[in-house]
Amino acid sequence: MIESFMKDELRDYLARIPSLEYDLLIDSWSRPLPEGFRVNTLKLPEEYILERLRKKNILFRKIPWARYGYILEEEFELSTTIEHMLGLIYLQGPVSMASVEALDPRPGEIILDMCAAPGSKSTQISQILQGRGVLIANDPVIDRCKALSSNLQRLGVYNVVVTTLDGRVFPKIAREFFDRVLVDAPCSSLGIVSKDWSVVKNWSIHNVIRLSRLQFQLLRAAFDCLKLGGTLVYSTCTLTVEENELVVHKLLRSRSNAYIEEIKLNGLRYEEGLTEWNNMKLSDELSKSLRIYPYHNNAEGFYIVKIRKGG
Repeated sequence: MIESFMKDELRDYLARIPSLEYDLLIDSWSRPLPEGFRVNTLKLPEEYILERLRKKNILFRKIPWARYGYILEEEFELSTTIEHMLGLIYLQGPVSMASVEALDPRPGEIILDMCAAPGSKSTQISQILQGRGVLIANDPVIDRCKALSSNLQRLGVYNVVVTTLDGRVFPKIAREFFDRVLVDAPCSSLGIVSKDWSVVKNWSIHNVIRLSRLQFQLLRAAFDCLKLGGTLVYSTCTLTVEENELVVHKLLRSRSNAYIEEIKLNGLRYEEGLTEWNNMKLSDELSKSLRIYPYHNNAEGFYIVKIRKGG
């Protein structure tokens, strides 16, 4: 059914990605994504919140790669529960949580979430900071920041500053200032087609190239904002090489002190990042990045890479 929405351009593109299994991808796109959620320990102890959910006969299981993360085992409208309204839980995709786990925030650090709205990863970072340190949650679209601010408030986050800057300007005001930076970049969204089939209908390589230019500018700005020895994570919820490996490859070529680090997340299935595309040799370091297809974990598709700023 979903293939009837697809352009030949996209079908041909996907067929050229060497690590992708096309039939499995189409099958995963045709099924709804599982509901994931995080327990918010900023408000109450984890086990107390989980017990409240069990008393409602809500069935769930632990996500092995995400502290405080769970997946529903049976359909249930979590958004209608008092626990959701009070900010005791936050609805979030299981693989979406992996980006912050790869970032590995530490209490006391100064952290930038460059593309923060609607706040899934900002609230996750804040929870791990445990109220110690500072998070700058930025998004250039003011209307999106309304949702961001609302979610931060609902979850009881207080060590956060919301900004509405173009992420590309941060080096002018905060060069080598942050311990860690997350760039969960705007993208063509091929990893979450299950949520919106119009993604494949509207896909074009022209749009991918346009997005890749912005993504590289955001990634380069994020790197320049890092302290020496600092860490950034670049992630997208798409599958195209131009928005993922090629963006990172350009950063490695433009910043000689950028080094890719391995990501180890328990139980998360993935393919290694590509080191060659269209007969172009890319950095071997890109094999340390994670190319996560929707069928790997019965969840969203993502690309995640962790980069350290050397001295």
